[in-house]
Amino acid sequence: MQSSYTHQLVDLGHFNPKDYRVIDIRDAESYHKAHLKEAIHMDDLNAIKRFALEHPQERIILQCWRGNTAAQYANALHGAGVSNVYFLKADFDDFKASGLEVLEN
Repeated sequence: MQSSYTHQLVDLGHFNPKDYRVIDIRDAESYHKAHLKEAIHMDDLNAIKRFALEHPQERIILQCWRGNTAAQYANALHGAGVSNVYFLKADFDDFKASGLEVLEN
């Protein structure tokens, strides 16, 4: 999906997890099998919205399998007036190869 919020897009080559609060929006089973060390799990759009509004000074980045769902969520949140949400356009399988720490169970 092409995002109309391309200024909120972060690609893997420019991603530093220390710069963001990472929210993994994949299903709970996928998250528990493997996730970025810094990531918390949240897949409910309303919960993510509340979290983002409660943390307005933080830059929140949404991450999924390839970035498509994260882009859709970010677009919906921006449409609802949430401005501190970004999305990671990257393939989850490339995280380790890019030097990101992935916790696996």
